[in-house]
Amino acid sequence: MKGWQVARRIGRLAGITLGAGVSAFSIQAFIVQAGLGGGGVGGIALLLFYSFGLPVGIVTLLLNIPLLILGWREVNRDFVLKTLYGIAVLSLLLELLNGYRPWPFEDLFLGALYGGVVGGVGSGIVFRFGGSLGGTDIVAKVLQRKFGWAMGTTMLVTNALVILASWAVLGPKVVLYTLVSMFAFSRTVDLIQSGVPAKAVTIISPKSDELARIILTDIGRGATFLSGRGAYSDQDTEIIICVVSLPELWRLKQIVREKDPKAFIIVQNASEVVGQGFMALE
Repeated sequence: MKGWQVARRIGRLAGITLGAGVSAFSIQAFIVQAGLGGGGVGGIALLLFYSFGLPVGIVTLLLNIPLLILGWREVNRDFVLKTLYGIAVLSLLLELLNGYRPWPFEDLFLGALYGGVVGGVGSGIVFRFGGSLGGTDIVAKVLQRKFGWAMGTTMLVTNALVILASWAVLGPKVVLYTLVSMFAFSRTVDLIQSGVPAKAVTIISPKSDELARIILTDIGRGATFLSGRGAYSDQDTEIIICVVSLPELWRLKQIVREKDPKAFIIVQNASEVVGQGFMALE
């Protein structure tokens, strides 16, 4: 194995370790302190902890074994090995951080919000480095590969049964705040997975050459020409397609308005952009 391959593998393991550490911190510092539940394997482990005092880390590890087998069969061995590593680190840190209370608070909403966002950051980091923290993460990864479903949304849906059980054990008020936490978690994961928020812009103008040059030099983004023909005018025209970040969108509109006020602009959400200037292609 070449040196750069070893360095890349070490870097990925370091990223998974960081993400698992952030996730363990969010669970012990916010979720457990607020007495909130969760979804999937983590939610089951929390329910067993609240009900019988069973250690969250060990239960999480044991419950993930059948899901790891699913991942081994349906995804790939490299992913499962990284997931196994992530689960081991998460379980160990959950036990080491047991009882950790850096910022005592009594507000359930703050616990739900901070726990969801910080936990989403942790899981998102792990996903970006090609791993998982087990549980419904594995199920979400399988569904993403087969059907292209967003991982955060998939995890939110598959956690429904655990939430129903939490309703009976923890009560309706705690479960409602748990749902807030899970929503914040899923949105954070989707944001990190999708990279920098971006917009895909289509510009139809007879001044397409001039506009494209300005986009390249002023905004610093690439652009692509497509050949088109107006249905009403029956004239050939060149269509510009480019992808910009949200802050750059306002400047792009300003440029088009100055050069061609009659230009036709279509702005669409780009849910995921992979390539130079956005999320790296691996």
